[in-house]
Amino acid sequence: MTLHLRRSGALATSALALTLALSACGGDGDADGGSAEAIQVGYFPLVHTATAVEADEAGIFDDAGLDVELVATAGGAQAIPGLMAGDYDITYANYTSAILGAQQGLPLVFVAGNDVGATDHGIFVAADSPIQEVADLEGATFAVNNLQNIGTVAIKSQLEDAGLDADAVSLVEMPYPDMQAALDRGDVDAIWQVEPFQASATAAGLRKIADLFAGSVEGMPVAGWITTREFAEENADAVEEIRTALADAAEQLDGDRERLVELVPTYTEVPAEVVESVELPSWEAELDGEELQRTADLMLEYGIIDEAFEVEAMMP
Repeated sequence: MTLHLRRSGALATSALALTLALSACGGDGDADGGSAEAIQVGYFPLVHTATAVEADEAGIFDDAGLDVELVATAGGAQAIPGLMAGDYDITYANYTSAILGAQQGLPLVFVAGNDVGATDHGIFVAADSPIQEVADLEGATFAVNNLQNIGTVAIKSQLEDAGLDADAVSLVEMPYPDMQAALDRGDVDAIWQVEPFQASATAAGLRKIADLFAGSVEGMPVAGWITTREFAEENADAVEEIRTALADAAEQLDGDRERLVELVPTYTEVPAEVVESVELPSWEAELDGEELQRTADLMLEYGIIDEAFEVEAMMP
């Protein structure tokens, strides 16, 4: 039997102030007892979100009795305002943005893990750059896709591991697709590239000096699936089934490049030949509360949040 969904009423938010007002809850389906609306799951079209697409395409959601509709999002911090506005019920987001929102008052909770930092994230410089290792980045400009997300935490930790100050580089915010051109022009000295952009950077002759998630941040949780507390409480059974389905999809995809070569081009602009050469994500569907707390503690240390935050409040 299909699990019924109770969708919350519209949630209004200011993306800048991160304040909100909760409206009245919606009902369970129509007055005539019709079927409930589909659960809308937002995903940023990356290799990493193949877990949700696989759960949909392989019938894992269906087998669990779930009616799920996938909705492509802008990703990163932009996914959270969409969640709060009711554009979707669950979304993929990096943990730093989610923790930042929760610390500033948004009722966000984790649904499931997705990916942890591995060799699919790299620090790249120009082929002729004098920068050979992280310790050489002192005084450099470094591109991240958002100043308040996991990349900032990772590079600052790497700098400290190398014996430098956490603020030894000047961070520049720009979208991943723009980073290679900026490096070629000399606008920045180094960039963070995640797959499939890492494969593209390598093909273009850029030089990888290190994995972004190495040393003290090796295996750090990068991104997962989140929802609002209201939705999680009103749809506890469905959320649990989605958590299980995403875990099953991650297990099926782990190390299966052949399936990813088939699947990823169907929902991204990444061609099969690129998928054949990317570093595969390291998927982890289980939420690691200890590591997520360490992320929150580093966010406080690096000034991304302004007071201590206990991630236990966000755990399912």
